Amino acid sequence: MSSKRNDTTIYLRTCVDLPPQVNSHVPWWDVTDSKTILVNSLPMLQMQMCLIFFATFFFKSILSCFGIHRFTSMSIVGLIFAATFNENWTKTMKTLFWSDSQENLGLISIFGYMLFLFYIGVKTDMSVVHKTRSGATNIGSLAIMAPFLCGMATLSFFSTKPLQYYQTKILVIIIGLFSMTPFPVISSTLSDLKILNSELGRIGQSASLVSEIFSVFLASTLTFGKLYEDHGLARALICIAAAVLFILLVIFIIRPSMFWIIKQTPEGDHVSDNYVYGVLILVLLSSYASSRFGFFGLFGPFVLGMAIPEGPPLGTAIIKKIDTFVNGIFMPTFMTTCAMRVDLRDLLCWRNKVDGSVDVFMVQALVIVTVCFVSRFVACMIPPLRQELPLRDAFSLSLIMSSKGIVEMATLSVARDTTELPNNIFALLMVCIIVNTTMVPMLLGYMYDPTKKYTGYTKRNIADLKNNSELRVLACIHRPDNIPATINLLEAAYPTKQDPICTYALQLIELIGRASPIFISHELQKKKKSSTNTSMAEKLLESFQIFEKEFKGCLLVNTFTAVSPAEMMYDDICTLALDKFTSLIILPFHRKWSCDGSSVELEDESLRDLNYRVMERAPCSVGVLIERAQMTHIFSLETPYNVCLLFIGGKDDREALIFTKRMTKNPHVKVTVVRFISLEVDSKVCWERLLDNELLDEIKTKNKVGNVYVKYVEETVKDGPETALIIRSLVTEFDLIIVGRQAGIETPQTCGLLQWSEYPELGVLGDLLASTDAAGKASVFVIQQQRTAMDI
Repeated sequence: MSSKRNDTTIYLRTCVDLPPQVNSHVPWWDVTDSKTILVNSLPMLQMQMCLIFFATFFFKSILSCFGIHRFTSMSIVGLIFAATFNENWTKTMKTLFWSDSQENLGLISIFGYMLFLFYIGVKTDMSVVHKTRSGATNIGSLAIMAPFLCGMATLSFFSTKPLQYYQTKILVIIIGLFSMTPFPVISSTLSDLKILNSELGRIGQSASLVSEIFSVFLASTLTFGKLYEDHGLARALICIAAAVLFILLVIFIIRPSMFWIIKQTPEGDHVSDNYVYGVLILVLLSSYASSRFGFFGLFGPFVLGMAIPEGPPLGTAIIKKIDTFVNGIFMPTFMTTCAMRVDLRDLLCWRNKVDGSVDVFMVQALVIVTVCFVSRFVACMIPPLRQELPLRDAFSLSLIMSSKGIVEMATLSVARDTTELPNNIFALLMVCIIVNTTMVPMLLGYMYDPTKKYTGYTKRNIADLKNNSELRVLACIHRPDNIPATINLLEAAYPTKQDPICTYALQLIELIGRASPIFISHELQKKKKSSTNTSMAEKLLESFQIFEKEFKGCLLVNTFTAVSPAEMMYDDICTLALDKFTSLIILPFHRKWSCDGSSVELEDESLRDLNYRVMERAPCSVGVLIERAQMTHIFSLETPYNVCLLFIGGKDDREALIFTKRMTKNPHVKVTVVRFISLEVDSKVCWERLLDNELLDEIKTKNKVGNVYVKYVEETVKDGPETALIIRSLVTEFDLIIVGRQAGIETPQTCGLLQWSEYPELGVLGDLLASTDAAGKASVFVIQQQRTAMDI
């Protein structure tokens, strides 16, 4: 059988080796009895894939509770299917995965892996390499050079004499395999651990991209060597020239065509499905072309994927089309079938069958694997330690760069089909990869916790700001309708030269269609050209630029854009707040109301989850802004902005009161403070009541804050329902209502309301004001004071 045949039909022949049928190697199109194919092969393939899918889902659900990588569950399923526990189990597995059916399953698996490489290529942003700092470049270079050089040195000094030529050749392949640091593996590991956009996650991705360049060069060199050995120098040079021409075709013809497609798509619209289907056809053609000029059929799709501009609109459209199939169906099938080729009994074969002596080949293979892992681990720790990174973080970064996964398993499967790799060596290497895939994420989860840096030991809140000091605010923007609501709130806070405000506007975009999260700092001072088709980023810049000009000298605005996975956006928010020493984070509510505020148009649960995560981890105070009427308020004496503070007591209410006091300096804002007092006196909160009274003393006795009039109202209530009735009667009278969160705290004034709370992240009163049956168009701002380490 030719080597090309090995690359396709028997690429994933499993370890359940039954004698092949007479016609097992005849292509399906040459089989005369097509009825047999339809009656037997197709149902068997469907049953095999369903079995793999449900088994991997079951083990993933269990192992994820222990922080184990999802690829591990797929590998374990493969090992179980291939295991020979007893005669009945072996017979059952041979019946399910009989010899002829393995070729069909293998073909589906390699097709899925081809789509996976294309999928990763589309998501890869190669421009990150140009922006990579020297530290990440050094780590990426050492991650592949150190294990390769150390492995070759070990092979030269310790492994050449007792081994045959073909064994030495296999050890060289093993060195190349365990020297790789594939970007898809690193990216998926970081994504599963939810540290993709953490500091170490960004360094690890940048370093792995650098390492990927070296890996591609190494793989090309090995491919050229194999072509030269099999077909001679002339054929090898022709194949390399064809590969270079294909790359040039992709760069100078196909990639510009992708940008042409993007230009044909109006801003904000989706790419036409016809273009997406055309690109997917090109994927199949590129695979065929690369296999024709002597390279493995996966080369073309990966190169084509990297030529497609990542992110929206084209990259995102393609990813959305194939994501479910690639990650949900093909990858479990591929990983399981790779692991099914391992017979765990081969791991016990440490002696030669001829003379019973120790298998030197197997021992030296294990030595090579150990040397490669240790040398990479040590080498990757040197640059971060030289840059004075903490030892724990340097250790975690080395673990990230030492990760193994799907790419190594696929490469090892190819090596088994194209070389004389013994079964015991194959089993040893595959188990080493699976152990690495299992242990590295678990150790990383234990060693590295990016949220620890958010733990507040210093006070960063509004209450502890010194007089006449700058208030730093981080305003998060998800949709265009969040912009006017945020500007209204900041304008009501009224920046002055004595009390300036520094605002950091952060646009948050979900990471779809690219693998690496990005963080962009915009230069607000540079004026953008106006256009009728401006992007959201330009609208954000323009709106805040106008806002800054209105308060020139009193307000400073800096704008940023963060593109990251929805479940990890909190890290971008909290990190920016930590770095910029902000005292308040403003988050938009996950509900969007209609223009008249009468009905709900959109409810984004991912945004709700994000708000909750930020409130749990934020290094400063946090406020959730609920905007009912989608309009910009014009501040003037003729149209005053009416603000009401609902005060019960506690640290969150005091934080809300201090923020409200800032608004009294705005001549166009009228402030009302409504305090709810209980008929019952709780002795446990006497100290809190003293703090509340002290802060309210000036407003209560003089109805003033400084020289500005403030309306003060006290309402005595006996329980929560009475409080709710009063609040509902107030909502129609104001433009903005401010409350403290006081999450999970039930007071006599709110007794009976907590159990009916729909949105616990807003607290009792915030939830009451955000409910759909609340009348009025008033905006609501729910404030939570910073949670310090002592609170936790």
